[in-house]
Amino acid sequence: MNLEERQKILSKYNQIFENEKKYYSKAVGSSSGDYDLEGESFFRRANVKFKEKLGDVKNKKILDVGCGSGTLSFYLAQKGAIVTGIDLSKNSIEVCKIEAKLRGLHIDFREMNAQIPDFENKSFDMIVGSRVIHHLPNLELFFKECKRILKYKGYIVFIEPLKKNIIVELNRKFFAPEKRTQHEHPLYVSDIEVANAVFGNLEHYEYFLVSPLAMFFRDFIRNKALFKGFYKILNIIESPLTKIKVLKQYCWQTVLKCSRS
Repeated sequence: MNLEERQKILSKYNQIFENEKKYYSKAVGSSSGDYDLEGESFFRRANVKFKEKLGDVKNKKILDVGCGSGTLSFYLAQKGAIVTGIDLSKNSIEVCKIEAKLRGLHIDFREMNAQIPDFENKSFDMIVGSRVIHHLPNLELFFKECKRILKYKGYIVFIEPLKKNIIVELNRKFFAPEKRTQHEHPLYVSDIEVANAVFGNLEHYEYFLVSPLAMFFRDFIRNKALFKGFYKILNIIESPLTKIKVLKQYCWQTVLKCSRS
């Protein structure tokens, strides 16, 4: 795809990209720390699966899509990967460059629209992202572009929010609408299946069915030990439920992987 073709396609979604860029180009702070995939955190189980699906990243050329403040890029670089991070926000990219220099990491951070990443064919071993592709207006086009710029046997790994968890939807609409842009669209299972249509070998794993209830009690249960206990009970309750196929679509987060054959 030449530059003219790329710009023609992107222009169809220009208003969306401008609004997203404006929102995410607000002043951002430096990365809050390393990308903790194994620590005790709300998203631990999905993060651990994400790490498992990444596999050995040493010496792999990896594209971090929608890198934000760079935490995932830093994690990958510290594990020995050759990382390129792209983001629509110029502010975020500038912060990432400063942070990488402070950490002594060599990462190629670029301001770029992730809808059609501007790279040559077969440029990367892996394309990854953390809760970013649900901002893109055309997922089919994005997955096709991923396939184009992946090397043979390269793969994509993403961790993304899903749409149909009632608990999270209530929070999105009534308690924290300002934390989200008007164009983002948490995924349906049908969106995930678009990746399967492009790659043909989709794996996906769903998490957090009833445990998001903990969000509503986080501000009321001040005792950390008590809150962890409450969250642990919710995890125990939902563990067998998330194995039921019909309920997977109602989970909050999904980890998906596809390989280029």
